[in-house]
This record gives sequence, structure tokens and C-alpha cells, in this order.
Amino acid sequence: MKFLRAAMVCGMLSLLAACVTIHEGAYEPVSFAEGWVMLPFVNNTETPYAAERAESITASLLYARGVKNLAESPREAREDEISVGRKGERQKEALEWARKNKYRYAVTGTVNEWRYKVGLDGEPVVGVTLQVYALPEGKVVWSGTGSKSGWSRGAVSAVAQQVIDRLLETMRVK
Repeated sequence: MKFLRAAMVCGMLSLLAACVTIHEGAYEPVSFAEGWVMLPFVNNTETPYAAERAESITASLLYARGVKNLAESPREAREDEISVGRKGERQKEALEWARKNKYRYAVTGTVNEWRYKVGLDGEPVVGVTLQVYALPEGKVVWSGTGSKSGWSRGAVSAVAQQVIDRLLETMRVK
């Protein structure tokens, strides 16, 4: 009986470990019919190109949800993705470029975790924050943050897709 109870508790804890944790602030509804631009994401991880991977997944999921016109802001050549210093400045420059080019919405984000846990199972772990700006006002109309730890033998990109998809489904659409 004790073994059965312990097995049930372990099973419940395993299920809870696989849940996506989402927090969002749905301020205003957005329109997928207007012009959108993808701004650079900030990579706060030690994983090279995690920001670009999250951008790619976000863009694909926005298209799947109905965004028709999604452009990408111009990028400067970078020597090292992990280099510290210009992260916030690069986002501000891209936001200014988007305003000047008359896009209605800009989406950006921060990757806070993108790795495999150390250990026997090596579970994938992802943490992402997304923001949507209304341009030219420059105000945030929606933001959300999410994280998830996946199962062993799972891919970080699959967990990232689940987190970003769950985040985007909380966005209110006109």
C-alpha cells in the first residue's frame, strides 16, 4: 500500500513538472490584418543563437495564427551572439526603424532559458518573454512570459514551440 501511494505521488509530481507556466498581460486586442515586424530578441542565456531560434518559432506561429504581413527588422552583422552590451540598444534601434517604416505592431522578446538540464535525463528547459508594441505610439499592448521543462529525450525546440504557442494563444485578437 505504501509503495502504491508513493508511486501515485511520484506520478503526480511528474505530471506537474511537464506543465507550462504562463503569465500574461492582455492589455488591448491586436489585429493580424495590419503590418507586423519582428524585432530582435535578447538572448539572456549561454546558448548561442537562442534568440534567433525563438524569433523563428514566433514568426512561424504568428503566420499560423493569421498574421499576413510580417517583416523582419534589418540586422547588423554580429561577431558574437553572447556578447554583452548592445542588447537593449539593438532593440531600441529596431523599434525606431519599425516606427519610421509605418508598421502597426512590433513583436520582440527575451530568451531567459534555452538548454538541457544537467543530469541523467537531460530534460529540455525553455523560458521566454514576448512583447507586442503598438506603433507609432510605442506602447506595449500585450506581454507574456512562459517557461517549461520537458521530458527527457525531448527537443528544446519542441518545448520552445509549446511555450511560445501557449503564450500567443493568450493574445486577444480583433
